Amino acid sequence: MIEADKRKAIFLLHNEGMSARDIARKLCVSRNTVRSVIEQEGAPPKTLRSDKQQIDEQLLRRLHQECDGRIQRMHEKLSEEEGVKVTYSTLSRMLRNLGISTPQKVRCDHVPDEPGVEMQHDTTVYQVKLGDQSARLVASLIYRKISINKPWNGPRSG
Repeated sequence: MIEADKRKAIFLLHNEGMSARDIARKLCVSRNTVRSVIEQEGAPPKTLRSDKQQIDEQLLRRLHQECDGRIQRMHEKLSEEEGVKVTYSTLSRMLRNLGISTPQKVRCDHVPDEPGVEMQHDTTVYQVKLGDQSARLVASLIYRKISINKPWNGPRSG
């Protein structure tokens, strides 16, 4: 799509007598584009867009649950069982916009506590009092989970 300013420039240069070839060279557009803009007298083409396709949100949520989140299967069911003709890309965009197909963002992953298995990185926000003011303190620490029942032999020396 040619920008409105460029369309005006093409039409004004044409009215001043410049050839289509020279306009195309100066504005870095094709000669066919220059010709079509001149035919339209510099105005943008009037295209009527049909209404966007609407599909019931409850139907989409129900199908998403029935199909275990598989969008391709939802697409098949919509066309075969419901008689709704929709392209796959439109369906996936609708699901994204409604927040159906995108998992909720989780700040961190929770790992089960199993002593001695791994080290954990912990960031915790504390409210501390400094003098007469309260401040937020983010503590970042790493610790290793150990079992209380098993004795710890300490670090091994090489």
